[in-house]
Amino acid sequence: MTRPVAVLLSPVLPQPGGSGRALRAWDWLQELSASHEVHVWTAEAEAAGTAGQWPPGTLLWHGPADVRTPLPWQRRLGWLAPSLSVRWPGTVAHWQLPAESAPALSAMAAAIGERRVARLVVFRLYLHGVSDWLRARLVVNRAELDLDDWDSSTLASIAGTHWRMGRRVEAALALREAQQYRALEERVPRNYDAVWLAAPEDCAAFAGAGLRPNRLAAPAVTPTRSRAAAGLRMLFVGRLDYPPNQEAALLLATRIVPLLRQRLALPWTLTIAGARPPAWLLAQLHTTQGVEVVADASDLAPVYAASTVALLPLAGGGGTKLKTLEALAWGLAVVASPQAVRGLALEAGRHYLPARTPEEFVQAMLALQAAPQRVAALGAAGRIWAETAAKGAL
Repeated sequence: MTRPVAVLLSPVLPQPGGSGRALRAWDWLQELSASHEVHVWTAEAEAAGTAGQWPPGTLLWHGPADVRTPLPWQRRLGWLAPSLSVRWPGTVAHWQLPAESAPALSAMAAAIGERRVARLVVFRLYLHGVSDWLRARLVVNRAELDLDDWDSSTLASIAGTHWRMGRRVEAALALREAQQYRALEERVPRNYDAVWLAAPEDCAAFAGAGLRPNRLAAPAVTPTRSRAAAGLRMLFVGRLDYPPNQEAALLLATRIVPLLRQRLALPWTLTIAGARPPAWLLAQLHTTQGVEVVADASDLAPVYAASTVALLPLAGGGGTKLKTLEALAWGLAVVASPQAVRGLALEAGRHYLPARTPEEFVQAMLALQAAPQRVAALGAAGRIWAETAAKGAL
């Protein structure tokens, strides 16, 4: 019997061990492939050595030539007059505009032919133009929009991150872009049969939005208990071209690490791992005593396996944080800011230790130093929570 057709439009390649967006796209792929013939279109180019990861029967369409982003003068016009985004989304910096030829999209539409698309899942608001292009050529029974988070709120938060780091121009541009997305968020979701968000707090802002939490499977082996006696091996993981992660890394290097050097008696290390770190950030981190940098690692499993505590001093961003879920799934003791645990039903003191300021982060580490058994206890409770969440039982 022929399976119904589903289409997933994603800005990134779905991958089980990739970035936050790649992991969320992977989760969608797993759901759709259980009962559909899935066509995945992504704006990313084909990556070598990844074809064997996808479920059998999945058809991948790599379309970097299918779309273009707005030209510089169009972006500047959008920053001057954010309200233009309603009638002209091409003024929004990250909006994906379908190209005239759109070779991969055209090939995918031809492969589907006259068959109906049972489910079209559009992952991220800025792919709405690609969705419109496809819906004009195919019969779609149900169209779903996965916002993940509210881009307007996330961009406003990023504007604050830029401001705190002294980047006044970047802060102003991010705030203007937040205004553009806010205008689009009031209109575009109405074109879909379902809208999905990752955090309960975000669902409250849109009547009818469904909750689709971020989730990931726990690794098979987590040797946290055996590692605890070897000292405090601290870890921060995040894409290092993302301003909220840059701010957190700088806070660790310039405010938290100096206090740890003064006050922690147990042996300790801090690893900061992430993709695409800019040169200026690498220079700062490499000159900070006690900090090890792991840049652009293809596999972070060894880094997680060698760590005991995740330090997550995030002050910006949106949605729910997959870095927090990964740390919990790996059985690390988590010390986290309110932003890092936003949208997650975690119990402070049981699943993680709460901290806001550098002093509070240091106090949490001193508490773990005084009671090393809490490292294993927090890690075990966090992993159980992550396993339960991955099954959708929370």
